[in-house]
Amino acid sequence: MKTAQKYEISAYDSEPNELANILTGWLKQNLESSPQRYKIARAIPRPVTVHSTDTKQTTSIVFYEDRALVFNDLVGRPSVVVKASVPQLAEVSQVYMKARGYLPVGFFTRRGRRILEQIMTRNLVIKGLLTHTATALNFVALISVAD
Repeated sequence: MKTAQKYEISAYDSEPNELANILTGWLKQNLESSPQRYKIARAIPRPVTVHSTDTKQTTSIVFYEDRALVFNDLVGRPSVVVKASVPQLAEVSQVYMKARGYLPVGFFTRRGRRILEQIMTRNLVIKGLLTHTATALNFVALISVAD
């Protein structure tokens, strides 16, 4: 039987901002509870950046083969940029994903429809959703705490 590979999540900056702490916590929690998710993280080739519209903080996550680093601010050339408030991010983290993130079944619920409506009205922005769909869905699967 194969054992799950360890995938480490850590903050790059000595004093991570509030948004970096939130995302680091979600990622650590999810990889501890579902170690197979490291495969999803390894499949994200470029940074993902999240900008909190209410706290005005920006965080970038760079995924490597064996770890992910969470940075304060914009890093590299992200393929996906999410612009949302912290409550909106918390809402997205409740979306249930199947098939390693490629099957967003949680978007067919009442909560999911609210999120899709916010995306359509540009209250929640996911740049790269159409051009880097797999990366965007993989990121949602990584931060999703829904089982």
